[in-house]
Amino acid sequence: MTASGDGQTKTTVAAEHLRAVTERVFGARGVSTADARFVTDVLVEANLRGHDSHGVVRVPKWVIGLESGAINARCAPRVIRETANAALVDGDRGLGPVVAKVATALVAEKARGAGIAMVSVRRASHIAMLQYYPEVLAAQGLIGVVMSNTEPGVAPYGGIDKVLGTNPLSIGVPGRSGPIVLDMSTSHVARGKIVAARNRDEQIPEGWAIDDQGRPTRDPAAALLGALLPVAGAKGFGLSIMVDLLAGALSGGAVTKAVRGTFRMDEEATKGDLFLAIDPGAVADPEAFLDRVEDLKADVRASRTAPGVARIYLPGEPEMECRSNRLEEGIPIETDLLHELETLAAEAAA
Repeated sequence: MTASGDGQTKTTVAAEHLRAVTERVFGARGVSTADARFVTDVLVEANLRGHDSHGVVRVPKWVIGLESGAINARCAPRVIRETANAALVDGDRGLGPVVAKVATALVAEKARGAGIAMVSVRRASHIAMLQYYPEVLAAQGLIGVVMSNTEPGVAPYGGIDKVLGTNPLSIGVPGRSGPIVLDMSTSHVARGKIVAARNRDEQIPEGWAIDDQGRPTRDPAAALLGALLPVAGAKGFGLSIMVDLLAGALSGGAVTKAVRGTFRMDEEATKGDLFLAIDPGAVADPEAFLDRVEDLKADVRASRTAPGVARIYLPGEPEMECRSNRLEEGIPIETDLLHELETLAAEAAA
């Protein structure tokens, strides 16, 4: 057990214990065994990979959604519009990962038949760590692209007010020695990292956010009252707009200030998700494509490193290195959060 700067303590817990506790939390609130297991897997994977802001810290919020009725514990996602290579899925107000699992399987099936496919999703809560789903597609030899829009928390380039979400996207490309998986928010940083810094009583780096008067701030509390900034200025701003339109508008969901259900889970989600899958064999020799993926990996790794840099990481590699370490050493988690989860899990036997 260790103490952080604000007096909060952290403990290290085995992944399997965290899985068992989290599954019981969902099971106690009417989620089926299979769905509880899958949602738990997505969340614990986020913790294993160092994306703690998208891990089990989100469980208490989902509990609020389940207990308020905003989230349907026994959702039945259904296709409401479909062509040979496209579909629109209604998530039935379900837990995001449960609906995303359905969308991932559907888009893979369609891409194998048509070469390229897309599935839009609406009425599903936050789908958690995005990279989970393109990685599933990459394991099947498909290129996967997943994006979501979220509640407003980011200022437009040159603006002050919260208009856009962090609007993340993830791309997974298959490879013989493992996939290359990009996972990024279109804001400079995910909102969860600002929350984590506030909880640890730590300052944030300059350039992450502004206060409610538009002034740069390193205070996470002021940042949450103000707005996050788009990554790479105008470029991130433009990319965020496109994610808002492709994930939100295309699915029939909301955009910008009308997006709900990702920060506060007691409100029915109005956000949207987009799943794309591409079969490399539809346009090229799949073996030749995999050769080029490995060529790219080799060339990047062969680059001379800048002073003070030990190695060059391809997208997704830092997460897998963290995963290996945490499987062996355990997952660090705030003690208060672990106690909260164990309390919520204990209600299953009450």
